[in-house]
Amino acid sequence: MALADGTDPVFKLGGGGGSIPLTSDTFSFTVSQADAVNGFVSFDFINFTGAVIQELDLLAPGGFVFSCDNTGDPYFNACAPTTPTPGPTTISFLGLDEAHAGIPTATHVFCGDDGEFEEGPINCTADVPASDFLITVGVADMPTGSSFDVTGKLIPAAEPSTLLMVLAAGLGFLAVKRSGFAV
Repeated sequence: MALADGTDPVFKLGGGGGSIPLTSDTFSFTVSQADAVNGFVSFDFINFTGAVIQELDLLAPGGFVFSCDNTGDPYFNACAPTTPTPGPTTISFLGLDEAHAGIPTATHVFCGDDGEFEEGPINCTADVPASDFLITVGVADMPTGSSFDVTGKLIPAAEPSTLLMVLAAGLGFLAVKRSGFAV
């Protein structure tokens, strides 16, 4: 499979293995053409934030033309932009359905010989394999030696209690409005 179609860098999301645990909703990485293997650079992470991720946004800087490809994405049913867009660009992986439930969180991450999580390890595994995700960037069309920094943002799904609170507030407002009391 090749993503090098003159619109590089092209971002793709999929399952991973042997990763860096993410404990907050923001992270960053550097895409370097010099690190490419067969025209691709990959970044492997574990969602260890304690929340299911309903959207992944990647902010890519100017200087290149960006797009995304979500064919085979196990987490989200859509991505944007799918057509080449000059940077700076926010690349979003989004859309949940029965087959795409977002990126689940790991409850335990195992790193090194002692199996305990320590901040900063680069080759960890998770008790929930689907929490391990891989961002692959097609860089075949990038000039030799070029690179750029990407900032990622994990957007967690709303907790059921938050949704219930919003629903209750809306129903309460509707009840007051229908009763004729001035608000």
